[in-house]
Amino acid sequence: MAALHGQQNRLYIPHSVEQEMSKHMFASLPMEACGVVLGEAAAGGIRISRFQPIRNVAPDPLHHFSLEDAEWIRCVFNEPQLIGLFHSHPRTAPVPSIEDLRSLPMFAGLLQAYLIGSPKLTPETQPQMMLNAYQIHTGNDQSSESKPIAAYNLYPAQLCVT
Repeated sequence: MAALHGQQNRLYIPHSVEQEMSKHMFASLPMEACGVVLGEAAAGGIRISRFQPIRNVAPDPLHHFSLEDAEWIRCVFNEPQLIGLFHSHPRTAPVPSIEDLRSLPMFAGLLQAYLIGSPKLTPETQPQMMLNAYQIHTGNDQSSESKPIAAYNLYPAQLCVT
């Protein structure tokens, strides 16, 4: 992860990929949408190249998301450019919730980026997606037995739509 220093707090995403994510989010309303983003990390930042929707199989999809296991496993093993996760907050701002942070360790060791979208509905314009990007950082905490354990944090990243 040495490539994630310096200007690495920038994520570049093509407008077409952002639009795919937005369509998926609006098609999933009122439920949370989810999927993965593919791309690569380099010295200049993380470059997203594709979006792959994944079904939300959470018991309460109106308020939570859970990636469908078979689709998630297929992405982990078949997508060498797996770079991040996307999900939506249909009724709240696109910032990490307590539940988002609680579930982060389940997949954060495989990912570098975390994107959250929310609908922006204004009467005078077409529906748009507000999209925030975060980088996943790993740190080590000490457990009660003084053994280091992995801890994950999300740090805001600059999102550049190209």
